[in-house]
Amino acid sequence: MMKFRLCLDKDAETEWLNRMAANGWAMKRFFAGFYSFEKCEKGEYVYQIDFGDRMYAVSDGYREFMQESEIEIVQTWGYWVILRKKASEGAFELYTDAASSLQHYKKIRRMFKVAAIVEMICLFMELYGWIVHNISIAFFFMFVIGAIIIGCLNMVIKLNEKIGLLQEQVDGIAYDVKHKRISTLLPAGLLLNSCAFLIRESVPLYFKYFIQIAAIVLMAVGLFMTYRKK
Repeated sequence: MMKFRLCLDKDAETEWLNRMAANGWAMKRFFAGFYSFEKCEKGEYVYQIDFGDRMYAVSDGYREFMQESEIEIVQTWGYWVILRKKASEGAFELYTDAASSLQHYKKIRRMFKVAAIVEMICLFMELYGWIVHNISIAFFFMFVIGAIIIGCLNMVIKLNEKIGLLQEQVDGIAYDVKHKRISTLLPAGLLLNSCAFLIRESVPLYFKYFIQIAAIVLMAVGLFMTYRKK
């Protein structure tokens, strides 16, 4: 079985993979948002996702440590390492104390910050191509990149909250949690608008207008939800 899913939050992705395993589907492969699953005994595996130090690879020491711990490296993708262990082997946790969890999430936050900066540079390049050189396809990529930037910034905000709570456990200093995040409807609207631009020649005009109106509604609701969130 194959499923498509875009997920920036590794904790949410871990929960989803474990729900699938609990229902008898073990993830065996991943590529660009497409997850391949195979049948397994319900609850046979427990999944965890780690953040490595290398792109699409792990060190020999890391691999040997996982083998000794009877943990299987299912997939590497970018810096992400998807792991699983037989549930019969007992509890499976990667970071069991606040200090190590704190460093783990700081590394992830750093990655999203860098990604946001790189995407912003790409956004200005596409804007330049559209305005100066009249490259029409650049307009499409501007919306896509904008949605990616919002997703990265949203993760930075979310990770700030998590890191603050962990810092509180380490330092014993109270942290004021502010659940303020960018609504996912906003990037969804940007992506939908980019799709409308991309298919403008292949669909009836009224259908394109319908998609663009829907995109505007999504973005407007997303802005409203972002503003009112406490």
